[in-house]
Amino acid sequence: MAAVSVWIVVAVHLDGRAHWLELPDSFFTWWHALLYGGLGASIALLVMMGIRRRAPRESWVRAAAAPPRGYGWALIGALIFGAGGVGDMLWHSIFGIETGIDALLSPTHLLLFGGAALLFSGPVLAVRAKTPDAATWKAPPMLAAASIAAMAGFALSYLSAFTTDAPLRAVENFPEGTAEHAATETPAVAGLASYLITSLVLVAPLAYLLRCRRLPFGAITVFVTALALLAVMVQDFTDLPVVLAVLVAGLIIDIALAVAGRSMSAHLRTLGIAFTVPLAIWSAQLVELQLSEGIRWSPELAAGAVLVSAMVSTGVVLVLAYTGDAGNRTNASYRNGHRNRRNHTDPIHGSDAVRSSR
Repeated sequence: MAAVSVWIVVAVHLDGRAHWLELPDSFFTWWHALLYGGLGASIALLVMMGIRRRAPRESWVRAAAAPPRGYGWALIGALIFGAGGVGDMLWHSIFGIETGIDALLSPTHLLLFGGAALLFSGPVLAVRAKTPDAATWKAPPMLAAASIAAMAGFALSYLSAFTTDAPLRAVENFPEGTAEHAATETPAVAGLASYLITSLVLVAPLAYLLRCRRLPFGAITVFVTALALLAVMVQDFTDLPVVLAVLVAGLIIDIALAVAGRSMSAHLRTLGIAFTVPLAIWSAQLVELQLSEGIRWSPELAAGAVLVSAMVSTGVVLVLAYTGDAGNRTNASYRNGHRNRRNHTDPIHGSDAVRSSR
């Protein structure tokens, strides 16, 4: 299932590349065929998973619609994805082919993105339902999590820090409130937003994975490099040096996690990754841009973009981590209380009397 997720993600980015290159487009193109072929393969896999678990007297239809534990949301995602595909064909027939940022915000395309994210969640949720949290992640669920992040990155590619040219644009000083001031600061603001958004796209799945289990060495490098490569693929690989910078930063993060993470709790490892991933990756990217083209942002703006990305990512993960802990404690208390009430013995008549009274 994870391999099919990668298949769909690559197809989506090839579709984005076709839009960027302004290739002749319609609903019936080879990259669309690749995309919906991946959907068909995922549905076939989900059906096969259900049929393999079929009880002796269970109907084939019922078995096919009952995937294994953890894959329920994947089945719902496949249905949403399929509905989005049909809607997309109708949308193109009525309104024509979208161009530019419209293609990323088309309602039918948003259905495709959301359905795909749910579809990809199966391997992650299934592993969490089967094995204890102390284990180390295997390749399939990590690929699935990376696919979800890649889909989010594609949907938000108009705010991708991997491809932004904002640091290459000078921010001139003009009086506040003038049209010139707005014109020169707007690209910088968009650039800052791209660093913040892309940081969260990277950090959120990594934090989730680290909170549940340990990551094998090299996982972060593969994760961030793959997302960077997919992002630059949409623009026909024009920013490949950025991918190399991200690769180096990923290796540094993996080494630091392997050395320092052994003595750290899961909480500290997660917060450490939330801070160091933006810090290392955007520092490496800005150094590469400086060496290749020369950035025109001020030192304050460049350093601030890196630091605020790291701080915001850490703050978001910190809030979500403690919110999740509170929710887990509440659920555990409810389950224990329900179990205690169920096992309660009447102090006068005994448990048999309680059962007979029912």
